[in-house]
Parts: sequence; structure tokens; C-alpha cells
Amino acid sequence: MTPIDICNSVRTLQAQGLHLREISRLLRLSRNTVRRILREPVAAPARVAAVDEAMQRRLAEVYARAQGNAVRMGQILADEDGLRLPYSTLTRWVREAGKRSANDSLAPIDALN
Repeated sequence: MTPIDICNSVRTLQAQGLHLREISRLLRLSRNTVRRILREPVAAPARVAAVDEAMQRRLAEVYARAQGNAVRMGQILADEDGLRLPYSTLTRWVREAGKRSANDSLAPIDALN
């Protein structure tokens, strides 16, 4: 079991009304571990921002204007749309749109000569 699975199991068993000692016996965890898990706040799932059709069109337009430069794309989006995006999010969106792969960031050896 992964740590996330263990935490979820402990919380599920507690919600079902089991006592701390019963949970620790069932999952073969120490009582202190079960206590620690139950004391920790439940983390909210990470939010993944989806790109809708309008944003895909806008990204394609900005990508062409910036000639594929993601930093410049970020500047254009911030200036014109007031949209400030982390570089990693912007590059992920560009990859998902099929504009560039993760390996395209390196210049070909012939271009360096």
C-alpha cells in the first residue's frame, strides 16, 4: 500500500466507526501512526487547469506571434489578456496542444555550427 492508500484506509475505517486500536490492528500500524494520520489535515486534490477551445485558439495565435518562445508567449498573454501563467503551466499547455514536444527545447547540433 502506498502512503496515500494507507491514509485513505485509516480515514475510511474511522468514518465507519472503528476505534483507533482496531484500525491499528487491521492495518498493522502503530497506534501513534494512526493518531498522526488522523491529526493531519486532509489535503485537497491538486487542481488541473483544463484548456478550453477558446484558450487553445488563443494559445495557437500567441504561439505563432512569439515564434514558439514560451517566455514571450507568457509576456504577450500577461500584457494583452492579464493572464499570468507559470512557465511550467504554459509549456505543458503547449505540449498538450501538440505544438512542441519535451525534446524540442534543444537546438539541433547543425544549428549550432
